Amino acid sequence: MVNKNRAVRERGMITKNILIFSTLVLFILVSTAFAKDQGYKKSSTGKFDSYVLALSWQPAFCETKPDKKECKTQTPDRYDATNLALHGLWPNKNTDKKQTFGFCGVKKSIRKLDTANKWCKMPSLNLTDETKKDLTQSMPGYASCLERHEWYKHGTCSGMKADKYFSTSNLLVATFAATAMGQYIAANVGSIIDADDLFKEFEKDFGEGSRDSLKLHCTKLEGVNMLVEVRVYLANPIPAGGELKDLLVSPPAHEKGSCPQTFFIDEAGLSGAPNM
Repeated sequence: MVNKNRAVRERGMITKNILIFSTLVLFILVSTAFAKDQGYKKSSTGKFDSYVLALSWQPAFCETKPDKKECKTQTPDRYDATNLALHGLWPNKNTDKKQTFGFCGVKKSIRKLDTANKWCKMPSLNLTDETKKDLTQSMPGYASCLERHEWYKHGTCSGMKADKYFSTSNLLVATFAATAMGQYIAANVGSIIDADDLFKEFEKDFGEGSRDSLKLHCTKLEGVNMLVEVRVYLANPIPAGGELKDLLVSPPAHEKGSCPQTFFIDEAGLSGAPNM
């Protein structure tokens, strides 16, 4: 009788374990299907070795995008008329040119809005008032919800929360504005400069050979090449209060600039290319 009861109990335990296991498997399958349906992408968060800090020269950018809110309101006395502005801080992997870090864990519905350039319809970000205030200055594209595009496409892969990601970006913008390179650009608004002169100014703060970490990008308007973006390559992570020159890394060979030897530093306002 004892053995019979024990057998019944054992069969009951086996049945219970089978039910638990089956429920667990079902949960995993349903969760995976749900994640796929919601458009989640396997995260590459933190699996990168460097950042690309993209700094825009807004006057030239606005020559090509005059209908942008930030371009319609740009004035000669606004910050971005004489300072490099924030485009973005992009996780990067120097050892793999095919690797991209974007939309980590972001729903397909949000990615669709981004692709359609409906940035202001993307979910707003949890930023402190201080970060927002600084961002409206350092990133004029904030007027067009550029920060949402940058966060969901790039920031989500950084391993940082949105406020930390943008407060770090704001600090980098301010840091470069105070460098010899930043001041040289501001002093030559409306002039044609030589790339070597700009590189020399960069090396005053970051040391000989640091120009390898700097790529210059230009846009051509009415036959004139204008500086439109400066890209600086930085190591990951970016420590708070660290020396920026210690973070500089050389990009891989496939990362090229697009500026010729000489180019124009455009002025604020839709003036077009200068008469040469």
